[in-house]
Amino acid sequence: VLADSAFNYRMVDYYERSATSTPPRCGEHRDFGSFTLVFPSHSGLQILAGNEWKDIQVPNLGDAVLLFGWCTQIRSNGRIPAALHRVTHKQQVAANQKGMIPRRASAVLFCAPKQPTTPLEPVVRPGEEPKYIGGIQAGQLRGAMALKWQMREGTIRPEDLIKEEAEILATNMRTQDDVVQKTVAAST
Repeated sequence: VLADSAFNYRMVDYYERSATSTPPRCGEHRDFGSFTLVFPSHSGLQILAGNEWKDIQVPNLGDAVLLFGWCTQIRSNGRIPAALHRVTHKQQVAANQKGMIPRRASAVLFCAPKQPTTPLEPVVRPGEEPKYIGGIQAGQLRGAMALKWQMREGTIRPEDLIKEEAEILATNMRTQDDVVQKTVAAST
């Protein structure tokens, strides 16, 4: 996996905001790649465990949180789940005297297949039913998810927004999870 891996490093700045603003700071999603390492400066990262959002505690500055992404979930035939996560300020440091939630930063290292032709073949153990179809390449899945990322992050170009809204109306694929369910998940 690492021989065909691309690493992308991002600094994410969640600017200071009003304590009355509506969480989350970053909406719920699963990452595309193999894994993500998050080095947060403060609490606020949550994962969905069962039907409940759980706060991820950051014991020491410099500690990292490991999250698996869709590529690992598909390759493991669902044995290693892609973590549904979000960033909120619900449990973060109390608002300061001005009624503001303090700034939060994260250093994030994403690992994903480098080549668009990398196969995302599920490894199915004896006696296990395949949860994902074979023959899908990383670039196909990344491309199908791209506008979903941009729309969630607010970075979508106006001309792509029109295309994305038309696709949502035609296919009802609103999220990255919907893309996986419609394009990669095995029929049951």
